[in-house]
Amino acid sequence: MGCRVKRSPKNKAGQIRLAFRLIFKGPTGEEVRSWEGTELEANAQNERLLKAKAVLIEEEIRQGTFDYLKHFPQGNKANLFTQYRASAEPKTIRQYFEIWKKDKVPPFVKKSYQQAYTSHFKEYILPLHGEKFMQLYSVTDIRELRADIVEKKKLKMKTARNVVDGTLRALFRDAKAEGVVEKNPYDDLPGKWWPKIDAPPADPFSEKERDELLGYFKKKYFSYWPHGYAFACALFWTGARPSELTARTWRDYDPRTGKLDILTSRVDGQEGATKTRRSKRTINLVKPVRDILDRIRPLRAGPHDYIFLNQVGKPIEQGEFSDRHFQPALTVLKMRHRDFYSTRDTFISVMLSYGEPAKQIAEYCGTSVTMIEDHYGKWIGDSKNFGAAALAGKRPEQVQGDLFAPAADAERARKVVNALDYLKDDLGGRKRAQGEKTGEKIKDAETDPLKFPIVKMVRGTGFEP
Repeated sequence: MGCRVKRSPKNKAGQIRLAFRLIFKGPTGEEVRSWEGTELEANAQNERLLKAKAVLIEEEIRQGTFDYLKHFPQGNKANLFTQYRASAEPKTIRQYFEIWKKDKVPPFVKKSYQQAYTSHFKEYILPLHGEKFMQLYSVTDIRELRADIVEKKKLKMKTARNVVDGTLRALFRDAKAEGVVEKNPYDDLPGKWWPKIDAPPADPFSEKERDELLGYFKKKYFSYWPHGYAFACALFWTGARPSELTARTWRDYDPRTGKLDILTSRVDGQEGATKTRRSKRTINLVKPVRDILDRIRPLRAGPHDYIFLNQVGKPIEQGEFSDRHFQPALTVLKMRHRDFYSTRDTFISVMLSYGEPAKQIAEYCGTSVTMIEDHYGKWIGDSKNFGAAALAGKRPEQVQGDLFAPAADAERARKVVNALDYLKDDLGGRKRAQGEKTGEKIKDAETDPLKFPIVKMVRGTGFEP
C-alpha cells in the first residue's frame, strides 16, 4: 500500500509527464491499483511538488483515511467510488422498495407473489413506515406494524403474518444481501414471536351433496360446455388442487392406461411449480373421470393444449370458475357455501371412510400422511372393537400398490383360480368315471391339478397340458 511519483512514457508530442502510482484499499476492502496522470512536465521542480503530495496521500492510506474522490475527482477509478457512495447513502423503505420491486415480477416470481408484494406495501407498510430509514429499522417498528394491522385495521393475525413475516422480511433479507443494511432487524426477533394459528378444519361435502352437485353441472352444462362438468367431476374424484387441474394439458393424460401426470400448477394465468415437491405425481384416474376425458378429447388435440377450457376456449381460471359457476350452484341447490378447496376435502374424507390406506391417499393427493392424520383423522375410523382383531389373531389383508391401480393382477388371479377349479372338476370326474369301470380307487392327489404333474401354466395363455 502506498503512493509513488512516476514518469509516464513519451506521448505523441514527445513529452514526458509525471503521474501517481497508487495501491490502496477500495470501498469494500479489496486492493485497488491505480495510475493517475497529471499535466505536469517531468522536471525537478514539478517532481519535488508531487512527491510532497504523495507523502500526504501515503500517510492517509496508512491511517485508513484516504479519500480517493477528494484527491482525484476525475480519476481513473472515480466511477467505482461514485457508485459505491450512491449505494451506501441511507435509504428509506419507500426508496428501496422502488428498487427492490423491479425484479419481483414474472418469471422471476409468481404473478400471485408480485400482486401480494405490491398490495402489502401499498396498503400496510408504506403508509405507516415508508419514510423510515432502513438502517434504523428495529424490532420496535416491526411490532408497531403488526399492531397497526391487527388492532387498528382489524385484520386477522394470518394477514399480519403474511405482511410482516413474509413480504417485509423478504425486503430486509435482500437488503442485507446487497449491503444496503448492515443488520437485519428480523434476526433480533424471539423464536416464538407469532402466536400459533390453527388451520381451518376440513369442510367436505357429503357423498349425497357431491352427487347432487355433479348432477347439477351435468344437467346444466354438459350439452354445450362439457368441460365445465368434466372439471367439477375431476375435482371431486381426484382430490387434486384446483390449480393443479387447470394446468393439465393433453400431454399429461394417457388414455390407454388412464394415468394423469401432475407436474405443474397454474395460478392467475401463470404456469409454475406445484405446491411442494411431493405434489409432483402420476395418478390412476377412476373410471368416471377417464370416461369424461375421453369424451371431451378433441380429434386434433395437441400436446400443449389445455384439457379443461372455459366457455370461450381458454384455460379455466379457478377463481372465475368458483365465482361464476361453483358458488351459484350451491345457491341453487340450497347447500351451505364452502371454499372451492372443499372438493379436495371431500375426496380425502370419502376415501378414508371407505377404508383406503392413509399413505396411498397421501401419495395420490400429493401430500403427507401427517397432514392426512392431522386434518382428516376423524374419517379414518373409530375405536369400536379396538384390539379385537389382534386378540383373535386375524390380520387385515395387505394392500399394496397405487390407489385405483388397474386390477389386471387381480383379474389374472381370478382367472387362474377359475381355471384350476374347472380343471380339478374335469379331471376328477373323468378319473372317477374310469375307476368306477375298472374298480380302481382314485387317490386325491391324482385329481388335484395343483399336484398333477402334466399340467403347467404358460404366461399369457393360461394352461397347457
